[in-house]
This record gives sequence, structure tokens and C-alpha cells, in this order.
Amino acid sequence: MRQGLHWLYARFAIVVLAFFTLAASVAASDDPLPQPEGPARVRIAIHCSRNLLQVWLGPTLMREYPVETGKGGVHKRRSGDHRTPIGEYEIAWMASRHSPKGHRIVDGRSWCRDNKFIDAPKGPPLEKLWSASYGGDEACVMSLNYPNEKDRARGFTGDCIHIHSCKHLVDAALTKSFGCIHMFPQDARELYDVVSVGTPVKIFP
Repeated sequence: MRQGLHWLYARFAIVVLAFFTLAASVAASDDPLPQPEGPARVRIAIHCSRNLLQVWLGPTLMREYPVETGKGGVHKRRSGDHRTPIGEYEIAWMASRHSPKGHRIVDGRSWCRDNKFIDAPKGPPLEKLWSASYGGDEACVMSLNYPNEKDRARGFTGDCIHIHSCKHLVDAALTKSFGCIHMFPQDARELYDVVSVGTPVKIFP
């Protein structure tokens, strides 16, 4: 009888330990992303078929976010095909109204019109970049260098491919894009604070 009670207590202790371990894991996922230090570099991996964006710090997976990609599918080839490009890119410029990091405008590019870059040296607050499709008052944009050198050598065209916040939701879910990577505003703001111009972004089918 006593041996049976000892076995029961041991099973109970294991269950309690597992519960608190799980709770700690869930709580940790709500913590802010750590700021990169030392030689380890933040990089982004986007898996279009899984609607998933991953943040890596060196060999360590730090966070995963739900995303939506182009309504035309993947393998972007030309302007207006509404596809998301596949390949290796980097963040070319950044803009956010609320991040303490501020804007990181490069060569005056900071917003788009008719799927073309428009030079706006003062930054995007006065421009339509801040529409609901970019997150409205929570707009947060990390633009990619598509088409890169390899894309141009293949004759690929198009502009204005970004990772950005989006408030165009259907039943609280993200909507498909015209080729960009849509994120929930809170997720986009968190990502913005740990990346920089030049952060590598690899996009998978």
C-alpha cells in the first residue's frame, strides 16, 4: 500500500513539474525579443507555404510569427503579378512612426505609389504609406531589395516588396498581399526593433 502511494505521489509530482515547465515556456514566448549583441547576427527566414516568419540569432531560433504572402503565389517575375519573390534578400530601408529606432531611410526611398518607389527624403509620415494596408497609425515597414542583382540578370521586374504591418483583416486573420509579407502590427513592431538595414532575409516557397 505504502509503495503504491509513493508511486502515486511521484506521478503527481511529474505532472505538476510538466505544467509549470509548459507555463514558463508560454510566458517566455511573450517576452520581448533580445537585442543582438556580439558577433551573432539576426537573420530572417520566411516560409511561404507555412505562412511563417522566423527570426534567427546565429544558430538559435528566437521567434516565429504568422504572416501572409502574395495572392498570386510565389516566384515573382514581373511587376503586377502579385507574387512573393523567392530567394535571398536584405532589408533595404525601414520606416516606423512609433519605434524608438525611428526611420532608416536610404536614398530617399520611403513609400510607394502605383507599385513604384517614390523619393520622399523627409520620410513617410506625410505619405499614403500609412494607409490601413500598411498598418495605419501602427504602420511599420521593412522594405526588401527586390529585385536584387540576380533577379535583374534574369529579367525580373517589380518594386515595393516589403515586410510590413497590415490592418486589413478578415475574421481577425491576415489577408493576402500584392506580393509583400503581411504581419500583425504588434508582431511587425517587435520585429522592427531587432532588425536593421542590411539584415539578411531568405524567402522559401
